[in-house]
Amino acid sequence: MGKAILLACIVLALVACAKAQEPKLPPLTSPEISGDRLWKRITEETDFDTYSFWPGHEGMRAGQSPHGKFHEVYINATLAGSLPLPGKVVPDGGIIVKENFSVDKKPAGLTVMVKVRGYNPEHADWFWAKFDPGGKVLAEGKVKECIECHEGVKDNDYVIIRPLDEPLPTAKK
Repeated sequence: MGKAILLACIVLALVACAKAQEPKLPPLTSPEISGDRLWKRITEETDFDTYSFWPGHEGMRAGQSPHGKFHEVYINATLAGSLPLPGKVVPDGGIIVKENFSVDKKPAGLTVMVKVRGYNPEHADWFWAKFDPGGKVLAEGKVKECIECHEGVKDNDYVIIRPLDEPLPTAKK
């Protein structure tokens, strides 16, 4: 009886791990990219909640405008598997999801960056999107405010959170 329970627990653990693993999908392309298409990628084709936290930035953290009072930062397997990046260039298909929260720690929306080859070479091929908590697209594409804010770190491929070439801390997620 004990062996059967142990075996059942192992099977359930393996199934749970398999469900949490992000599927390997081709990068989104310039002709297909849109806010709606990106939402589908991060909520239906994959689930951003199963992405890794940005290494060294695990869990909910204090945020700042325009991202909300608190945030959590997730990265997909394409980006997570390539860090650190000595050349400081996120690979095609890399996705950064910042889940934004209000002062009372309720979801306030998402801001997302996705690297799309050929989309916007002038600004490192980033596609930017802002969504309300239900997935309504509030801004998308070559969003002026996003580019202007992130342009100060264009030598780090427009990524503000930390230097892309820095050695990774031990991840907690």
